[in-house]
Amino acid sequence: MHMIQDQDRDQELFDKLVKHIGEFMEADVSYLTPDAHLGTSIEGMSSLKMVELLLYLEDCFGLEFEESVVGGLERVQDLVDYIRDLQNAGQQLA
Repeated sequence: MHMIQDQDRDQELFDKLVKHIGEFMEADVSYLTPDAHLGTSIEGMSSLKMVELLLYLEDCFGLEFEESVVGGLERVQDLVDYIRDLQNAGQQLA
């Protein structure tokens, strides 16, 4: 039962993330999958845009990303996992 809730939460988080990426890029990114590469799957993405996107996502999710981790985020799923881990850590602190 717990796994299904996690999968639903991951799907919800993935959907929200794709929506925010689309808003930021001002483009339809509904084609993105969890395995899509952040740097090459999104048209117009550059390293500068990626930094700006991550700052935008920090605001959207009310989180603070660690620079040391951000460089290792290659796929959309990596970002989903990272945001989920940060949210879980935040809940434990609250």
